[in-house]
Amino acid sequence: MASLNDRPGLRTSLGSVLTRRFSQHPERYLEIFRVLRKYQLYHLATQFGLNHRHDDADGIVALGRDETHGGRQGQDGLNGHAARAGHAAYADSLASALEELGPCFIKLGQLLSTRPDLLPPPYITALSRLQDRIAPVPSEQVIQIVEQELGAPVSDLFQSFDRSPLAAASIAQVHRAVLPSGDDVVVKVQRPGVRRRIEIDLEVLHEVAHFSTNHTSIGARFGAVQMVRELEHSLTQEIDFRQEAENTRLISRQIAGFPRLTTPAVHDSYTTRRVLTMSLVRGRHLAALSPDELRTFDSRAIAKDLLAAYLKQIAIDGIFHCDPHPGNILLADDGRLALMDFGMVGRFDAGQKDNIILLLLAFAERLGQRVADTYLDMVEVPKGFDRRAFAQDIAALVSRYHDMSGGRMALGTALLDLTKVASAHGTPVPTAMTLLGKTMLNLDGAIRVLSPELDPVELIRDYMMQVMQERVMAQLSPGRVFAWVLDMKHLFENSPRRADIILDKLASDQFAIRLEVDRLDEAMRNLNRAAGRLSLGMIAGSLIIGGGYVLGSLLKSKNR
Repeated sequence: MASLNDRPGLRTSLGSVLTRRFSQHPERYLEIFRVLRKYQLYHLATQFGLNHRHDDADGIVALGRDETHGGRQGQDGLNGHAARAGHAAYADSLASALEELGPCFIKLGQLLSTRPDLLPPPYITALSRLQDRIAPVPSEQVIQIVEQELGAPVSDLFQSFDRSPLAAASIAQVHRAVLPSGDDVVVKVQRPGVRRRIEIDLEVLHEVAHFSTNHTSIGARFGAVQMVRELEHSLTQEIDFRQEAENTRLISRQIAGFPRLTTPAVHDSYTTRRVLTMSLVRGRHLAALSPDELRTFDSRAIAKDLLAAYLKQIAIDGIFHCDPHPGNILLADDGRLALMDFGMVGRFDAGQKDNIILLLLAFAERLGQRVADTYLDMVEVPKGFDRRAFAQDIAALVSRYHDMSGGRMALGTALLDLTKVASAHGTPVPTAMTLLGKTMLNLDGAIRVLSPELDPVELIRDYMMQVMQERVMAQLSPGRVFAWVLDMKHLFENSPRRADIILDKLASDQFAIRLEVDRLDEAMRNLNRAAGRLSLGMIAGSLIIGGGYVLGSLLKSKNR
């Protein structure tokens, strides 16, 4: 097949159509199509756009089922034995394509990896392993950005500045340096042009999301517009290093009561929107440590502190580090666990925190009905929703995870499967649930590395009970008790007068009850249409019967 580059007329026409009818960035669409074609994913995009239901191992949700064949898998669909065998290959190709398309699409893939209600398991696995690696920016450009942002030559700012990066990613790269004070630091420098590239990609994704919502079932059903908004919110935080610096300071204050945990210190005078300078933490990534090396530390106590710190962030502070996977955690040389990379944090309001506490407690106590009820309190329940069937499926999910845990339940996976069941029942998936599921999934991986025998559910149960007790005691403060007394006093003072008003209206036949029936107007219109059709049918039937009588009389008269 000839490429678009070999047919300039077609490429120009396609670009003109996209510019005029759909987008201001046709060249980016062509680039995306080229990458999809390179990895043979164009038919995959078509399949996802045409029908989006998939059968997984549990039979809970479906993606790509050929409805025209009674649910049987078509030869070219995403389902069927042959296609199922190729899932892993296509999933790896999708991950590679997203890596090549840059930071916006890498972040999109990471977001999709938390949505088992959208993608089959092989895609979830492949996208969760997305690597954000790229060739480093030349050191001359890096130094130019640092000098522009900090307003001085690098030689005046640092005793030394290593021109070779420690790591390079699609948004930024990190260099080691030494401050005039002699402190060892790492300097995170944003890549040139990345902000504009992300802005263009976000505009493209917004266009695709709105188009899919208006013209396909997948966009409307799975909230494509909301997903892109979440992506935009995340990337907006990540490309402003001042926000990451503030997040780092905030999390540092939150974990101050856990002596086995630490974070890098931020150097404010060396930090701007595009440059972030933090203290150098000497240690090794948790993912790179062997069990023998971990045994030289009190890894079980460290794991308990790590889990307790995150539960505190989620249930009490309402602000938490979203990405605690082993690659973002270092075991420092001093034996403490160092949390890294605070480009994005999650936030829960007071109501969400209460629901999260109830949800985790219900999961820990194997209360499936309570899990279902708490989840439904977090979403807008659609009309015609079958609560009983939903509660039965959630209860089965909770019991299954408890039975298969062997004393150690994978709570993060269970929470993500909960969203999968909810989506299968047609309920929306709140952002709070995907954030919580992703965080607990990554946290479970880190705890498994530190202490494989530790059961997070037991710790969650104990910690959440403690949190609930503290909240109840906080509600019993003198100020709140005094407010309740005043409310009760007001109620008792006004109750006789209000009861007298009601009795007086009843005695004088002035008591009226206003009844509002949801969608009554629509029901009346349907009833009127039905009545009109019935009347027309009766009239038509009468005419036919009467005509028959008249015709019969005429025929009899003629025969005489």
